Amino acid sequence: MNFTLGHHIQDFLGYGRQKGHSRNTLVAYRNALRAFEQFAHAHKVTTVEGVTRALLREYAEHLSETMKPGGAHARLRPLKTFFTWLEAEEVIQKSPMTRVAMPKLPRKILPAVGTDDMQCLLAAAQLSKNPLRDRAILAVLFDTGVRASELCGLGLADIQPGGRLEVQAAKGGRSRIVPISRVGMRHLTRYIQSERPQSRLDTLFLTTPQAGMTRFTVGQLLERLCHAANIQQYSAHCFRRGFAVNYLRNEGDVFTLQRIMGHATLEMTNRYAVLVTEDLKDVHRRASPLSTLSKGR
Repeated sequence: MNFTLGHHIQDFLGYGRQKGHSRNTLVAYRNALRAFEQFAHAHKVTTVEGVTRALLREYAEHLSETMKPGGAHARLRPLKTFFTWLEAEEVIQKSPMTRVAMPKLPRKILPAVGTDDMQCLLAAAQLSKNPLRDRAILAVLFDTGVRASELCGLGLADIQPGGRLEVQAAKGGRSRIVPISRVGMRHLTRYIQSERPQSRLDTLFLTTPQAGMTRFTVGQLLERLCHAANIQQYSAHCFRRGFAVNYLRNEGDVFTLQRIMGHATLEMTNRYAVLVTEDLKDVHRRASPLSTLSKGR
């Protein structure tokens, strides 16, 4: 049987499901790979062996002409993963994506929750219908850098002695242990002991005794608190980014941060390690060789 490009795409998506990739990731892979399959078919290429570097470069150029850099980059990344997988599976000898240039993305500082805005949010949460729960949610997001889906997947049994949370609903199906500070634990303890409703559910954060928080309800909560605090709108991912940036500002190292955030590669962690202009000035002031030389005189 001759396997077509479409057959291999189906196998790859099945492999992704077995690895525990999230639904959103699989949808992004499928859309990107199907779009390339259509482009390849238009060029009379129906097998992976027929895909050449020249064809991929032509496709990358086509994307750059028809999409913004971010969209083109998002279409090409799954292709790179797909052909690397085919190489590992020994379907092809070498990935044709090698030396295919990716679109340059504009570097911009993405919004991250800072300590001042966090104080405003905690104050706003004090006036909520469920103040202890809402303050505990803010504390966990800002203190651990967990994703919204991971926050919603936390259970009472995941709170471990010594200030640790076991994140089992992690991206990619990889569970991990995340440290939480004493202040964060105090917020959790107050919520559990004084406000969390009695429930048969083990889920940590509840909306009712019968239902746990979801990514949607967490988003609604953050939108409401940001409005009440009169600050810009922050998503749950802005807390994750804020945790990473402030962790590094407070002299945490990037390798430990990688483990805490559950990143498979250091490259992923470095996306969060964007220092603002004032940080760069402070670092330069401390580390400048000329300044160090001047101190010795």
